[in-house]
Amino acid sequence: MSYNDKKLEEVINKLNQLTNDFNKFKNTIDDIIIMNTSLVQEIANQINTKMDILCNLENNTNNQTKTTTRKAKSLSKPAFFKDKLKINMNEFLNILYTEEELKELENHADVKSKKTETTKKNKIIDLLYSNITKDLDKNQKLKDLFDTYKKNADSIYNDEETKSEE
Repeated sequence: MSYNDKKLEEVINKLNQLTNDFNKFKNTIDDIIIMNTSLVQEIANQINTKMDILCNLENNTNNQTKTTTRKAKSLSKPAFFKDKLKINMNEFLNILYTEEELKELENHADVKSKKTETTKKNKIIDLLYSNITKDLDKNQKLKDLFDTYKKNADSIYNDEETKSEE
């Protein structure tokens, strides 16, 4: 074996070792990315849960005004829509959107890029809300549904207020 052959063999061995090290490093980085993504999603879910809890807490302090308490008990229009759909994706089917629109959104690039079913569902809900608010007729129907919800929430609040005053 000549001197050049030995050097060439050494270079090939080093290259193979570097390739193996690089692949190990790449796998480690991929694992870190997956772990960080899942941790971020878990933190986001915990924050959403805590925000929901805080929004639904009844504040029984005497210093609080009725309007502040009413706001804490009722949801905003986007929160109303999104909460309903998180429970039942078909809640407003054939009222604000069709089954075809849902299927189309399931194949949307932003939805397909999501890793978990929960994040995919949340993205579909966000896209649905965006589409509905851009369509005047559908947006008006959503506003009417929301107004009905608000009216019912207000009447429940007023009933509770009357009972607590007695």
